[in-house]
Amino acid sequence: MKQADAIKTYLAQQIEEIKLGAVTAGQVSGDQRLIQDLGLDSLDYATCLLGCEKWLGIKVREEGVDWSQIQTVDQLAQFLEAQQPDA
Repeated sequence: MKQADAIKTYLAQQIEEIKLGAVTAGQVSGDQRLIQDLGLDSLDYATCLLGCEKWLGIKVREEGVDWSQIQTVDQLAQFLEAQQPDA
């Protein structure tokens, strides 16, 4: 099971790749909002989420998830950490 800090590092790398270097992994912090601060659009967000699912070996069940409550890098990392089965 990967911890939230490792997931945040991976998210930062994904964001750098998605934004083609316009935002570097080193510029990404946990309190930044994915859409408003980092400039991800809905396709970028979905691409990032799919990359994380593959990396973590999970499939996020989207039913019942209030995505409006997952706005920052920290919130997404904590959400993904919680989606992993217990080791």
